[in-house]
Amino acid sequence: MNSFHLIYEYNSIIYRTVLIRHSVEERLLVARVAKNLRGVGWQGRSRMELNQLLSFFEIVKTGSFSKASENVYRSPSALSHQITKLEKELKIKLFERLGKTVKLREEGKFLYDIIGTFVNDLENLKKIYEDIRDCASGSLTIAATSGVTRYVLPAIIAKFVDQYPKIKCKLITSHITREIPSMVSDDHVDLGIGPNPSQPCPQDLVFLFWKSFDRILLVARNHPLAKKRRIELPEIAKHPLVLPRGGITIRKNIEETFVQGKVSYEIAMEMDIVENIKKYVEMGFGPSILSSLCITPEDKKTFALFNVNHIFGKGDYGIYLRRGKYVSAAMKQFITLFAPELLVKLPPHTPLPLSNAMTVGSVRHYG
Repeated sequence: MNSFHLIYEYNSIIYRTVLIRHSVEERLLVARVAKNLRGVGWQGRSRMELNQLLSFFEIVKTGSFSKASENVYRSPSALSHQITKLEKELKIKLFERLGKTVKLREEGKFLYDIIGTFVNDLENLKKIYEDIRDCASGSLTIAATSGVTRYVLPAIIAKFVDQYPKIKCKLITSHITREIPSMVSDDHVDLGIGPNPSQPCPQDLVFLFWKSFDRILLVARNHPLAKKRRIELPEIAKHPLVLPRGGITIRKNIEETFVQGKVSYEIAMEMDIVENIKKYVEMGFGPSILSSLCITPEDKKTFALFNVNHIFGKGDYGIYLRRGKYVSAAMKQFITLFAPELLVKLPPHTPLPLSNAMTVGSVRHYG
């Protein structure tokens, strides 16, 4: 069985799934693609090359002939020739040519879905064979917020490294929360740990809820607010605040709360590192709002702490995984130590959605 036969057989179930889920018009498109795929190779006619399909996938994924050419080590004109040949063999048009740009057609979208599953499995092969050879070896790269890195992971990472010394473990700390889903989506890391985004999770990612953490108002013991029993938003706004820098989920939550309450406020300082925030709050520069994740037993002795969930709500944290990514033994072993209850929630091996790639937009075309 050659490479193309393998792709067709591997994705035969996808045809049936799409035929069930899509409209009559879309079913006809899928049937047309499937019919032409069946006609290539089985009856002695010209056989498409695997690199044609991989080139097509890269063009759609990157949204650019020039970027795709860098990834597959071919010139843009060579890619253009491959696509023309692929369209001729499939007897369908994958792109609309509009001057020096091209637009993906519906037939192209379905082909991308089909090839995407196969390409995703190719990328996962290394992890799969690592598990086959030795489930206690391999590599694991994790991205986490600075709070999770400092207050949650030290003991877990130490235990993981001690139990699995053959696994190369790399931890990346992100001070900007929104970078974590991007790193997972781009496959720069195996998994990410951070807060749940206020907006719906991108379709190419899976967010597994772990814990909710309280929002805590932190003030120096000699601060006027320290004498209060219950604090409301207007009272907080009377004092300059020491806040986490922009780009962090809790900072966005704080800003949105003040805007919704139509209450103006003043920022005395903005900082990336939580321990620095605590230091300047202790020095009397103003109160701060932090996640209870970052509150230590020592903080309870040093500061006056107030639960302000009634103002700012709670913050949900969890694990980000790329949809369709093979969950390796190393990933499972880490999750077992971090949050074993999440093992039963791990997503099945599913194909990547088209929405993360080029959909209706145009692509620069050369050649």
